[in-house]
Amino acid sequence: MPGSGPKRHVNLLAMTMKTHSGQLPLSMGREDLANWDNWLSRPDTVALEQLLTRQLPEHSAYVWGGKSIGKSHLLQACCDALGGAARYVPMVDLIDYPPDQVLAGAELSRLVAIDDIDRAESNSVWQEALFALFNAVQESGGQLLVTASKSPQQLVDTLPDLRSRLSSLPVFQMPRFTEEQVADLLRLRGSAAGIGLADEVIKYCALRLPRDPRVVVEFINQLDQLSLAQRRGVTIPFVRESGLLRL
Repeated sequence: MPGSGPKRHVNLLAMTMKTHSGQLPLSMGREDLANWDNWLSRPDTVALEQLLTRQLPEHSAYVWGGKSIGKSHLLQACCDALGGAARYVPMVDLIDYPPDQVLAGAELSRLVAIDDIDRAESNSVWQEALFALFNAVQESGGQLLVTASKSPQQLVDTLPDLRSRLSSLPVFQMPRFTEEQVADLLRLRGSAAGIGLADEVIKYCALRLPRDPRVVVEFINQLDQLSLAQRRGVTIPFVRESGLLRL
């Protein structure tokens, strides 16, 4: 799930890559509130959370599911806990860069987090690099966390050896949010933003918001800004008048 409030990016990976045209500065970042404190634990995620937050031994995992269900937040929370010992690799941002330069030295990290690995489907160069990285991380005793929109078996356009390696990891499917969990997220992010949301306000909003944590967090951000600007408490009439629910 995304962090709330203004997006302030903290460098988690910074490198300079050589290209034919010279030096290309590349900076990978994460949202400032994508950490365990702002993670909404759910019954279906407890086993995964326990696996990932154990101190020793560190466990690798493959996490898959649809959009906006918390996969990126999960990886970034794990990276946040380790600071500079972690390497976060968001494939959506990096697929067009040379993998040998993007992944240089990654096997030395205590944790390598590959977000949206299915972006590399049909890209044999990236797949070969990821396969080599997988083996190197295992040899070094590091932790490998991977997310995707589909299960390892569904990666039909992926090299069989890489698919086999990914299938060997503990595999978890992330659940979608329920209406009750949207309410819990409203309560959690409202509290983080310093907004006192009464139960009836939370119920009113949860009933009308999509079960999409990104939309919920953005709603809280906008509600907080509007409340501060108008110097009004957040009530059902205020939410209705705000037009943020677009009913």
